[in-house]
Amino acid sequence: MREIFADLHIHIGRSQGRAIKITASRELTVKNILFQEAPHKGLDMVGIVDAGSTLVAAEIEEMLLHGELEEQPQGGFLAANGVLMIAGAEIESREGVHWIIFLPFLHSIKSLQKYLRSRVRNMTLSTQKADATAIDLLNLSYLLEGIFCPAHAFTPHKGAYGFWTDSLADKMGRDLTQVKVLELGLSADSLMADMIAETSGFTFLSNSDAHSLANIGREYNLLRMKQKNFAEFRYCLENYEGRRVLANYGMDPLMGKYHRSFCLKCERIAAEAPPVQACANCGSENLVNGVYDRIVSIRDYSEPRQPLGRAPYYYRVPLQKLPGIGPKTLEKLRAGLGSEIDICENANQDDISKIAGERVAALIIEMRKGRLDISPGGGGRYGKVQKNNRKQ
Repeated sequence: MREIFADLHIHIGRSQGRAIKITASRELTVKNILFQEAPHKGLDMVGIVDAGSTLVAAEIEEMLLHGELEEQPQGGFLAANGVLMIAGAEIESREGVHWIIFLPFLHSIKSLQKYLRSRVRNMTLSTQKADATAIDLLNLSYLLEGIFCPAHAFTPHKGAYGFWTDSLADKMGRDLTQVKVLELGLSADSLMADMIAETSGFTFLSNSDAHSLANIGREYNLLRMKQKNFAEFRYCLENYEGRRVLANYGMDPLMGKYHRSFCLKCERIAAEAPPVQACANCGSENLVNGVYDRIVSIRDYSEPRQPLGRAPYYYRVPLQKLPGIGPKTLEKLRAGLGSEIDICENANQDDISKIAGERVAALIIEMRKGRLDISPGGGGRYGKVQKNNRKQ
């Protein structure tokens, strides 16, 4: 068995000279992800969730022809530098919910596109709304031997639990047994999700949902697999014969931009006990519902009930979001100590201190040990690490 660091939700900003994800950086290309940022971050495996775009699929095919990628017999695409790419498509269903379908082969991608061609308006763009229900997409994933995953499941915009339903079983019935995995999103952690009874049947993933190169790897997973291929990824999510998700490394939910409810009238992030359904300051009920508030309102348990074998969740803050680490300091840390994951997980405090100073080194070690003091986010505004207050 080998241990694999993976971020499985990364968007493409540009492919074949044209925009794919309009809100994403134009520098966010397949090649930059695989050959630049994955090594910088310390990722062995990345999920590209815009393979539904005909332009991205054409680029993947071109890279296969030139030997930059090699399709594995058991699925997945191995880059020349050893990074495994898992191709996927984030799709908005008729209900307005976002789902990811991970696919094993190039012919699987083409079959997905054939299905979508009459169901979306523009086949070149990312995360299109398809004229298909959630059940339609789930069944399509099964037929294509893919993996179906609710994306950022608790967010108020497009998350399955966030705005669509209190219970996936109520909406999906017996078909829910085909769903093995759920993406937590930046504003939730496994303790929050495990207050909902039906989530005990899912393996959790913590992914970056990156719209820029810098945000790749802001959340990641440690997987135990035998080989780098799609079949092993599936076995990992199904806890098959020793494969499993060993750990989720994610932003503290307090940093998520939808963690707490946000008043659209007076622009205040709720600080009261959840669930907040009206602003304590102005009384307005015109709120962007917070992930924490939403989970408390639909939860089955007052405390999390984690199933046997649930992967631990470790709180992390992207290095560039820590006070005292600017672009130049980050570059020096990477040059001296390796990838960002190496710095976060393994680097010696004294070695960090020699490059970035004692204060930064202490902050990284405190983050590694527990939770930092963070002002919570909400309504599209990220939370922030406090400069002078730290806690374990």
